Amino acid sequence: MRWPIGVPQGLYMQRDNVISIDQGLGAKRRSPADASMRELVAACRRTVSDTLPRLMQELFEHLDDELYQLADKSTSDMLQTRYFDAMRELRKLRDSIEQAFLRDQLERYEAFWKQPASGGDAEIAGDLDELSLVDEDELEENLAVGGMVSKAENRYHRELFALNMRFAQLAGVSDLSSRNNPIGPYNLAEGFRTAMTQWSGELGVRLVVFKLFDRYVMGYVGGLYDDINDQLVEAGILPKIVQRVRRNPVAPSVQRSRQDDPAGGGFDPADPMGGAVTDEVSQEQILGVLGQMLSSRRQSGIGTFYSGQLPGGNAAGYGHLPAVGSHELVDALHQLQQDVSVEAPVSREELQALQGEVLVSLGRQLDMGSTESPAKRLNQVDQDVIDIIGMLFDFILDDQNVPDAMKALIGRLQIPMLKVAVLDRSFFGNKHHPARRLLNALARAAIGWVDDGDRSARSLYGRIESAVTRVLSDFSNDVNLFGEVFDEFSNFIDREARGAEVAEERINQVTRGQEQLLVARRRVAEVLNDFRVAQPDLPIAVVNILREGWHDVMLLAYLREGEESVAWTHAYDAVKELIWSVQPKVETAERQRLLKSIPELLKKLRDGLNNISFDQHRAGQLFKDLQVCHIAALRGEHDNIETQSLDEAMPEDVALQVPPEPEVIEDDAQARAEALAVGQWLEWQQGDNWVRGKLSWRSQVSNNCIFVNRKGMKVAEMSVTDMAALFRSEQARILEDVNKPLMDRALDAMVGALRETG
Repeated sequence: MRWPIGVPQGLYMQRDNVISIDQGLGAKRRSPADASMRELVAACRRTVSDTLPRLMQELFEHLDDELYQLADKSTSDMLQTRYFDAMRELRKLRDSIEQAFLRDQLERYEAFWKQPASGGDAEIAGDLDELSLVDEDELEENLAVGGMVSKAENRYHRELFALNMRFAQLAGVSDLSSRNNPIGPYNLAEGFRTAMTQWSGELGVRLVVFKLFDRYVMGYVGGLYDDINDQLVEAGILPKIVQRVRRNPVAPSVQRSRQDDPAGGGFDPADPMGGAVTDEVSQEQILGVLGQMLSSRRQSGIGTFYSGQLPGGNAAGYGHLPAVGSHELVDALHQLQQDVSVEAPVSREELQALQGEVLVSLGRQLDMGSTESPAKRLNQVDQDVIDIIGMLFDFILDDQNVPDAMKALIGRLQIPMLKVAVLDRSFFGNKHHPARRLLNALARAAIGWVDDGDRSARSLYGRIESAVTRVLSDFSNDVNLFGEVFDEFSNFIDREARGAEVAEERINQVTRGQEQLLVARRRVAEVLNDFRVAQPDLPIAVVNILREGWHDVMLLAYLREGEESVAWTHAYDAVKELIWSVQPKVETAERQRLLKSIPELLKKLRDGLNNISFDQHRAGQLFKDLQVCHIAALRGEHDNIETQSLDEAMPEDVALQVPPEPEVIEDDAQARAEALAVGQWLEWQQGDNWVRGKLSWRSQVSNNCIFVNRKGMKVAEMSVTDMAALFRSEQARILEDVNKPLMDRALDAMVGALRETG
């Protein structure tokens, strides 16, 4: 074989280093238009600088406990020592890490306003989401951090949408992506990762720290977004954008700082419940206000009352009768409690029937006479307590969040809870009362339960049944028993939650990876298709290089660094150069240009194939075939060269087509589906059964949603349009306020009902 003039024989074997070409995108420097805008930016900065240190405080307050528990559970002395060493090192570095994190975030915030970066949320690539050929430890950390960012962006997508629009308006840019938002989850995670470079701990412990950052910083940053959106709305920045109906939870440390603020308000006699009983008010206020409302209803003759079904139950009407002492009431309730523990209701209907029977039995136990001829009466406070507990359990029986079988179980606690309320009036006002915490925990766990027939002692049903049975059999007058039962049940729930969190994150990581891969493959297919249209017939040697190797080079560049990256530009340009290089060169200048460009082209091709670990033997064959094409091109020849259409040569998975978008009906059902936030629970009909799942992940590209059960296992994948169709046919409903404690919801509903009818 003859070599073309001027082409060194060793050309196709040389292996030089890649020369990077740095490309930067300049952005027009902008700043807020006037003094009022600058003051608004400064006010938002103050909110950031006040909130972020408190969120970091939450993280480090729990870090010691987490590491200590891990050390305590360690199976080897070496592992235990590792956790204790990390605990000591991180204590020393705490101030430095906190300061570095805050300093980095404020620098990012200020840099944004000096030179805002615009961009839409359709961006797919990102440093944290990359699937890269990097060191294994770095990859694990990337996945952990990328997971927390994606989870936060999904959880707060409505708040971030509103905040992005308002920041863009304020900065004078067309739009703003969550990744470019200076206080978005991506920048928070990157800032923390940067701050953590001060500590060179091993991967396992670093992942623990990142998990706590996700839980105590990312988990509460939604409150910061709410606050800043509020500030911007008050200043008139896009006030009509609504981010969500309910506000995000506020970190305990932030709550404490607000309670310490003397301007934080106080008790309003005109609205004694402060609009909602979930605010911290004194126990006397709650019981007293509810008592006043109940008294007004009784005097107005509105509604029926549990206490009114007892002989002499209406204290106001039987003031001349001797009053039943609270200790007598407790003794009678204790006897009834033992009876209920022997024969328990198995359905919601049986439980409702039992409530009436209990009142009859209670009157008999207390020798209160008959409704026609009462012999005793209740005192006013005990009368109020009986009515409030009765209304509380009515709410439980009507609560759609709790499955019927679980209602029957939890409803058996009505007598013990009534006894607690008589013994300890703080039950109503103390959110941390052990009986109240147990009731909330049982109800919260029941929300995600689906009756799969498993009623064994190890199942969730069995655990709740065990907790209820122990209270019924063991509770006399020591409310500390509820604390013991709560601790045992919480340990079980925590173990399940940890397993569910791992399973859920694995599912989401796999789904995110699959979607990113699908997007990348579609983009590569689109690019290669454009080349096919422009050049329908190519030498088989070129087609083989593109089909067997360069397709994967472009795919990797897209996945690792995105379409705006230098790596993608190099891969794209290499295809153009390759196709040009095999075209016949008739003019002398073209031949000279080809001779000069071949070494650099081959270097690009070889380095790209090496980067994907392409088979070297096959690469040698491809370059030999390409050499023949180049010789022919230098001679200006194009006859007798085998050609093939690029689309015929591409593998099937390269020619992926984007499915047509389903028809969207703009109605209330569609709006409800689009508004569904990550973390919300949904119940929908599947065949003859009703299934419950929590929205765990929402695609920013396809709008597909992943639902998981309480164990973190995937139960469904559906699009927003699919959900809208379920809402439209009344085959699905949202479980509202699942994160709000049952007692808080019940008291709120009770106050609302009393206000409406009082």
